[in-house]
Amino acid sequence: MQMKKLLGLVAALALLVSVGTANAEVLKNFKFGGSVEMNAASARFTNTFKKSTNGQTINDRVGTGQTRIMLNMDWDLLDDVHSKITLRKNNRVYGNASERISGGANGVEENVWLDQGYFKIDKVFGAVDMTFGRQFYGEPGDLIAYYGPKYNQYGMTVTAIDGARFDWSGEKAYATAVVFEPTANGDALGVSANGKVDIRGFIAGNKGHENIDAKVYVWNQVTHGINTVGVPAGTYTQNRNLWVPGFKVKAKFGGLYGSLEAALNMGEDRQNSGGFKGKAILANVGMKADVEQIGTFNPWAEFAYGSGNGNAANLKHNMDFTPIASDYRPGAIYGRFDLGSALPLAGGVATQTNPAANGLTNRIIWGAGVKATPKAQEKLTAGLNFYDFNIQNLGPGTGVNAGNRHIGSEVDVTAEWKHSENVSLKGTVGNFQPGGYLRNSIEHVGYAANGAPAASADNGHVSAAWLSALDVMVKF
Repeated sequence: MQMKKLLGLVAALALLVSVGTANAEVLKNFKFGGSVEMNAASARFTNTFKKSTNGQTINDRVGTGQTRIMLNMDWDLLDDVHSKITLRKNNRVYGNASERISGGANGVEENVWLDQGYFKIDKVFGAVDMTFGRQFYGEPGDLIAYYGPKYNQYGMTVTAIDGARFDWSGEKAYATAVVFEPTANGDALGVSANGKVDIRGFIAGNKGHENIDAKVYVWNQVTHGINTVGVPAGTYTQNRNLWVPGFKVKAKFGGLYGSLEAALNMGEDRQNSGGFKGKAILANVGMKADVEQIGTFNPWAEFAYGSGNGNAANLKHNMDFTPIASDYRPGAIYGRFDLGSALPLAGGVATQTNPAANGLTNRIIWGAGVKATPKAQEKLTAGLNFYDFNIQNLGPGTGVNAGNRHIGSEVDVTAEWKHSENVSLKGTVGNFQPGGYLRNSIEHVGYAANGAPAASADNGHVSAAWLSALDVMVKF
């Protein structure tokens, strides 16, 4: 019954998209695919980093399983016009009662989301592919801009964006231009665009080179002026105009590989301070070595730097590195419980320097590790990873924190079993040791009823956070 309803929806959408095209074949060259994922996570002290506060026991535990189903449907409207729809359901949490197909807010129908719905026209003007509608963009883990399914994130969220994409591809180079609308606040028909956001991007790079992959980009995000208290209706503050130029180079020579990405913030942050002045650098290097009769080893190292404001007041400029939509989330604990997850890594610190991952905004991060695939069992890849997380700039108002910028360090052990080309299982055990920033901020700060910092108090010692997780991916 559910599948019939989903296919009925697809057919109806196809008819709507192709209306007016007399010779269109509905669902021509139809292709069906997608994925089923399961995430199970058991964790302790990832929210408060404490067993107790002021003598009261804290039940800081996570123990959940969740599934995410994504269905992709592709077909041709015409020989040179193609369409895609992606349906997603990820509200199912283990332990809840069975769901009705149609049951109000808790029914299956009410929790199926249309994440992608677009059409693509081939070779307009003989050279440019044009895509219009709601779509995913970028690659998982991108530093600057990614819209799509989040992987290894608590809550298994999915983001998408509305707009247009224009792709040109030559023999040795490519270029992409995008115009996106992430929000439409007050932008209903006949209503002024108060608070509306516009995103534009241009990316150009080389292709076909065996050893070097390079690209340059520039992004522009405009947040339209917001009506504020005390300002007469119909008048607005000035626009917030962010520019993010940058480049990324990836290279490999034999078993050695590495990448370097650097980006700047420019433009006017008129709603908060004079201008955007943030900057970021992300670099990594690694080596893949085959040891005869033993296996394959892959040691790696990473360094990431993103500037920050700290807690300084009356800033002349916004020094926080500000991406468009970052998915940079290192660490099994730090990255899984990021600010976009269902349960952010909070530590009871409700400030701008919240320890939860937020891309590279106000962060210095070091990482190193090794992956190994034994010759005797080539479906298995084991890994040992270490990360160290620091705040780049606390600002002058450090208070009880005493100026310590060290958020903490993390050690993760992973084991991934590649059952087949489309089926994988990954187990993770992680330990996060709070650093001086969290120790100073938590041990001597009380908590209000809402969990925010309150009056100074002696709350004992912080506890390390632990995680064990299983991620299963089935593609079809």
